[in-house]
This record gives sequence, C-alpha cells and structure tokens, in this order.
Amino acid sequence: MLRLELLPACEGDCLVLSWGDAAAPRRMLIDGGRSVTAGAVKAYAAEHRLGEGAFELFVITHIDRDHIEGAVDLLGEACFRRLVKEVWFNDRADLDYHPAPGFEEYGALDGERITRLIRDHGISTNLPFAPKPVAMTGDDLTVVELAGGLTLTLLSPDLKQLKALADPWDETMAAAPLGWEDFGDDQPIDVAWMAARPFRSDSAKPNGSSIAFVASYGDVHILLTGDAHVGRLQRSLELFRVANPEARFSLVKTSHHGSRGNTSAELVRLLDCSRWAVSTNGTQFRHPDLEAVARIAAGSPAPVQLFFNYDTGQTSIWRGPFKQPVAIDAFYGIDGYIAIDVA
Repeated sequence: MLRLELLPACEGDCLVLSWGDAAAPRRMLIDGGRSVTAGAVKAYAAEHRLGEGAFELFVITHIDRDHIEGAVDLLGEACFRRLVKEVWFNDRADLDYHPAPGFEEYGALDGERITRLIRDHGISTNLPFAPKPVAMTGDDLTVVELAGGLTLTLLSPDLKQLKALADPWDETMAAAPLGWEDFGDDQPIDVAWMAARPFRSDSAKPNGSSIAFVASYGDVHILLTGDAHVGRLQRSLELFRVANPEARFSLVKTSHHGSRGNTSAELVRLLDCSRWAVSTNGTQFRHPDLEAVARIAAGSPAPVQLFFNYDTGQTSIWRGPFKQPVAIDAFYGIDGYIAIDVA
C-alpha cells in the first residue's frame, strides 16, 4: 500500500505519505502548511489514533510561510513532538557556517523558531546527512531507506542553492513572484496555446532551497517536489534515470503549487507521468497557473489525472470545456483534503 494524502494547507503544502500494511501503515509528514494547518494535522493524528513515533520522518522542505508556519506550531507542542522520530530541515547554520554580520540568530523568522525547537527539545535531525545539510553533493544521489521498505532519493537542493539563501532570511521570505493573469470560468481553455507559452523559470531563493525527493516503495515511485526549481529537478532526475532505468513515476506532486515557473514542458516530458497532485486553495498567488496545468495536460500520457485538494476558481476550470480534445480526469478534495491511492 502506498497512499498520499493532501491535508488542508491553505495555499501551501501539508502531505502525509503512508506505506506498508494498510491495517497498520507507516507514515511520514511533509511540510506543515500555514498556522491553521496544525489543527488539521492534530485532528488527523487523533482520527487515526497515532501514537509515539507514528511519523517515521517529518520533512520541512524550506522556509516559505505556507510550508513552515504550521510546522512551528506543531513542533511547539509536546503531544506532537512525541509522534515524530526524525526531522529533515536545513536551518541557518546549514546554509552558511559563518553567518553574515548583524544576523539575529534567534529572530522572528519561522526558520529560527524551528531551529530553536529542534535544539531545545533534542529532536533528531538530518541523521543520514549529518553533519552536513540535507543537500546534494555533486552528482551523487543520496538514498535513504526508512522502516517498512520506503526509500527516499534526494533530488534537491544542492549546496549552491543553499548558500544562495544565506542572506538574512527575512529578505528572502518575501522573494516570491505574484500571479498576473485574470481569467473567467465560462471560456473554453485553449490547452495547446497555454502549454506553448514561453517558460520562465522560478528564481526565488527560498524555493531553490526546497528539499525534493523520489519516494519509492517496491517498483512504485512518486515525486515530492516542495517548491523546487525545474533545472535542479531535471538534472537530478536524469541521474535518477541512469541509476533506475526501469523506474516509472506513478504520481507527481507539482512543484510550487502549480506555478508556471516550476513546471516546464521539458520536465513534464522527462517525468512521463499521467497522475499529478496540486496542493493549494489559490489564495495570495492564485495557483495553479493555467500554463503549468496546460503543460501537464499537453505533455503527459493520456488520460491525465489531476488531483486538487481544493475546488476553487483556479482548479474547477479543469473540468472543461476545452478548445481541443483533451483527455483529463479532474478529482477534487473536500474542505482541502484528498487521498490518492498510488498502490
């Protein structure tokens, strides 16, 4: 059994990956969404009666607020900390062993709050990589095996991307581009035209520092991207293909909530996957962008299955109509929650 659950995380990410025996699965948590998401995680833990060490791993991919705020709230509570065996998180010291002059070690940034919680409560952190950060070194792919037969292959970030984030964190936290288009619900979508629009890669430093990895359970592989940059993902995926020539992806979680700058036609072709998940309610940046989903629809094996945890103006349009014949099956969550059975 391999299942990915998207929890209600507003415009962010909060994912639960479960594997193994369906009656007693192992789990890991990826990101914590916004502050309100902490309540959803605690409700999930109560519903499933999770006990000590229920999460084999908690990955906090990067410092964007829509990934880290809920993590701060969760790790601040002893009742949640007991559920987590280990955390992966690149803190300020991992970015640069010599902080810039004037850097406030424990300021108001959520990244510093996480660092302090980890230190104060002795949470096991980055064990497979210690004393180095969770990052790629050259062309070497780090593969980590978790209990129950799940393996994680790190794809992002690299050390250069981490060092680029070593400037004061409060400056980089605001380095996300705003959406620009305004569209209605009643016009057929020209998928071919949208997919062919020029691609301009995301260059935001926080997104470049995202932890991204392939989760493999037997011969089933899913890609969990955080907000990672296309270039880094493509280079790492090419290495992954060399090491795993028979591997085929069963599910991809779109990078950066379906932003046009994080899903290129080339990346879609490289992944060759027909099932894609998008986590966002569309607030603030109005994700997912039309171009990103159109590239997925135009370049993936048909029929394409799209899984949205929220049914919004930005996602409901993928019910159609379309100007060209397009084989798309769109699935929508309820109140921000959707479960995807991968295997």
